[in-house]
Amino acid sequence: MIDEKQVTIVGAGMAGLTAAAYLARENYQVLLLEKNDRIGGLVHTFKQDGFSFDTGPRAFVNSGMVKPMLKDLGIQWDYLENRITLGIEDDLVTVESMESITDYQEMLEKYYPESIPDIRRIIPEIKKLSGYTEILYEFDNPNFVDIMSDKKFIFKELIPWTFKFLFALRKMNQYNMPMEDFLAGLTDNQSLTDILTQYFFRNTPTHFALGYFHVYQDYFYPRGGTGALPRILEEKIIESGGKIELNTTITEVIPAEKQVVSADGETFKYGNLIWAADLKTLYRNLNTKGIPANTAEKIEHEKQLILQGKGAESVFILFLAVDRPASYFQDRGGPHWFFSPSRAGLGELHRGKREALLRDFDQTSKDEILNWLDDFCRLNSYEVSVPALRDPALAPEGQTGVMISSLFDYDLYHKIDQAGWYDEFKQIMEKRIIEVFSESVYRDLKDDILFQFSSTPLTINKFAGSSEGAIVGWSFESEVPVINKLKDIPKSVITPIPGVLQAGQWSYVPAGVPIAMLTGWYATQQIIKG
Repeated sequence: MIDEKQVTIVGAGMAGLTAAAYLARENYQVLLLEKNDRIGGLVHTFKQDGFSFDTGPRAFVNSGMVKPMLKDLGIQWDYLENRITLGIEDDLVTVESMESITDYQEMLEKYYPESIPDIRRIIPEIKKLSGYTEILYEFDNPNFVDIMSDKKFIFKELIPWTFKFLFALRKMNQYNMPMEDFLAGLTDNQSLTDILTQYFFRNTPTHFALGYFHVYQDYFYPRGGTGALPRILEEKIIESGGKIELNTTITEVIPAEKQVVSADGETFKYGNLIWAADLKTLYRNLNTKGIPANTAEKIEHEKQLILQGKGAESVFILFLAVDRPASYFQDRGGPHWFFSPSRAGLGELHRGKREALLRDFDQTSKDEILNWLDDFCRLNSYEVSVPALRDPALAPEGQTGVMISSLFDYDLYHKIDQAGWYDEFKQIMEKRIIEVFSESVYRDLKDDILFQFSSTPLTINKFAGSSEGAIVGWSFESEVPVINKLKDIPKSVITPIPGVLQAGQWSYVPAGVPIAMLTGWYATQQIIKG
């Protein structure tokens, strides 16, 4: 007889680590299985020649969840301020508060004077949606703080906020259309639309993208790098008696026998299973023998939805060690910023030309692909992170590690890899991006690079096992096969598979570290409450 308190969790990313920490605290027999040689999934900080680099998010958004969740687990840790700056060509705006949107508006009006009336229609929408977002995260998530003992707080603040929360949620649902479609009703200036949207995944819901101005104010950075977060959760799991096994790839899930099987043929029994990894992998490796026919039919239906779904855009990350002091970068964007080196925007490069390139890849010459890449790098928007400007210990004195990243399609890299020139394309992309920054904000950067390397969508797919190299789960460009309404997040962990729950970036969209951790917690509640 298998003990129901024996819980196996597959995937030691942020969802799996969170679930393991909570269940171990409640004295469950927790076994966390991870296919790689370390925990954290995409969230990791590594060192090379004295420089520290973050592989996943450049910083974390609290969203009223991450900090209170760690506090609820009794975890003490140190984190630093993380100001966000937005830049277009030669101008920068640091987001200090919602008042900074005035400076942002002035910057937009400077670069798009022909569209000033449009901008003056768009900015109030950004303010409105950012206001709704602020309401959602006005208080720490009540699941992780003790509010019932403070009656004054409940009646004077929490109950009035609840009505505001429900109102904001209802209003935000009215802005669920793709951001590009919404903006098309406010401006016909494609460059302006691009500069507002090309930081985000294609077809991101309007409420999320335009409400992000408030989210910029919610970022923070752990001392020691983003990898500090999975490390402290790992310590908590072990301290509470949980077990973690690395280098263990699960290749078969057999719900009728309540067991999973690894690539090495090792069998792990479970009372409950939480799948905190790629959902396509779960359904591909699922063995439904012994499951009642009606349940198997539901599973098959879900399987088809999941396998037909498409992962969101992936990311290309350029890692640079630069022989310049961190202070050089302070006035040129600062520690964490989003930069558009050209006001022109990507235009059709991002959609029509990209789609044609993928469709006609076999008939397209290498020179044509590289010409597209040249334009793409020149007109794109980038996320830039300088860890040593937040924590000086993350780079040698007088030198600086810099990460420059942009959204990029897995499919194109996959086709190039199949064509046999993956390494060449990757190196050319590195060179193009360095040229863009050397000719703009980091003048002559190429002359002071000590070493460089990069991570592509294929790197993410290979390491994280994430379908299409996706970093936040599902694409908005096709039907999303999982829950995507905020009020339904508790249901997002439920699967049609007996005894199996799901958690992480693939169980809810749009996802990220806070949602991954929250779904990990919700999965534990399903188990604890039976």
